[in-house]
Amino acid sequence: MLLHITKKFPEGFRDYKLEDKVMKFWIGKNFPVINITMDTNIAKIPATAIANTTIDPILLQKLDQIEQKAIRLRKKKLY
Repeated sequence: MLLHITKKFPEGFRDYKLEDKVMKFWIGKNFPVINITMDTNIAKIPATAIANTTIDPILLQKLDQIEQKAIRLRKKKLY
């Protein structure tokens, strides 16, 4: 997965608009700031927690609708 992400986004993830907002509305107002290294900015979620997660049926229906639309769009394209 990490290899896929690094190939897809070789320059990394940067959200300049978000960075500007943080600088202006948080750091500019002298709110508390902690500097961390990139390797500590990781959230580890156990596989059991993911497997036991219940997803709202309405959300699943919406995702299925989006998937069906994407399939139809792919079929319409002529290569």
